[in-house]
Amino acid sequence: MKISVITVCYNSAKTIERTIKSVIAQDYEELEYIIIDGASTDGTQDIIERYKDKISIYVSEPDSGLYDAMNKGLERANGEVFAFLNSDDYYVENVLNRVKKYFENSNADMVSGNMYLCENGINTKAVYDKSKKENMFCQVVYPHPALFAKRELYKKYGGFDTSYKIAADSEWVMRVCFSGADVLCVEDYFTYFCLDGLSSRKKYTALKEMYYIALEYAQKNEYTYMKKVVREFYSVALKNLEKRERYRNALENRIEDIRKLFDYNKGYYIWGIGKRGRECFQSFEKLGLHIVGFIDSYANTKKLNGYQVIKPAEIDTTNLICITPEGYEAEIICRLKDKGIEEDRYFTYSDMLDYIIPFGEIEMDVKQPKA
Repeated sequence: MKISVITVCYNSAKTIERTIKSVIAQDYEELEYIIIDGASTDGTQDIIERYKDKISIYVSEPDSGLYDAMNKGLERANGEVFAFLNSDDYYVENVLNRVKKYFENSNADMVSGNMYLCENGINTKAVYDKSKKENMFCQVVYPHPALFAKRELYKKYGGFDTSYKIAADSEWVMRVCFSGADVLCVEDYFTYFCLDGLSSRKKYTALKEMYYIALEYAQKNEYTYMKKVVREFYSVALKNLEKRERYRNALENRIEDIRKLFDYNKGYYIWGIGKRGRECFQSFEKLGLHIVGFIDSYANTKKLNGYQVIKPAEIDTTNLICITPEGYEAEIICRLKDKGIEEDRYFTYSDMLDYIIPFGEIEMDVKQPKA
């Protein structure tokens, strides 16, 4: 079974070599590796040239965007199965041989695996709920960098809709799935997907495009009951993402105004070592606040980012406390009050964001790509 792996790139000199190495190291006899470069100017082409004898098809020319380049790759692919690997992502070892077996032992049109999410040098297993096809309306179900599809699907249903700038791959998956394509979901990890450098603005654009796509397919198919769910879900998600972008913008452009909100004569604890706790830590570092450490009732680790992680009983009450776990603020505040800690010694991360956001007004509208 010939498998065509397609990588599209533009000015990817920092990551493209790792991507290429992960493909050619697969030791798969019937591999067709295609690279479509958008006429890079940063040394990407020089790196590709080093591996030219391992690359089946290499094109470097200007394109009209990501999905135009991906369509060029599809047009040139000769494999029975194709897959796309981004120029900053890379494969797990021996993926292609396993994918071949999944296809040979089933009648599937597509094989959907899982991904490791890579951010700031940390790899975590992504979780996807593949139990129901309609989950696609509000979440990633079949992650595209870990999806292998038969080429006949491209012939039958066409390529990527270039009116979308970021979410055309999601639209393509919806198109073929709701047209009857059979997906084999496997609990196997195929790909390392890199989140580093993905801006909130791009996430917002992708989410808004996904809203239009989900609404379109809810209206087209037997899932009309999902229209209300789609509207409500994306309304909340877009507002939350806009809030994060305005916060990021404020930290970048109005940092001196924001510093006036804090007491630089005090030390700060961060309550919580989850995602919001780590975000808070990054903000405090950028603001130049004196971080004393982290507080967490259930943490097994004793240090995070070089700082002590302590239990609530060990709190030094001369310091201030930022409470980050969402949904548990009231419970934590009650615990602090029981310890006799005054109200002026603590605040919530949510309240902090609300104070900072007015310094970061920004227009986030994204026009609907289709009539």
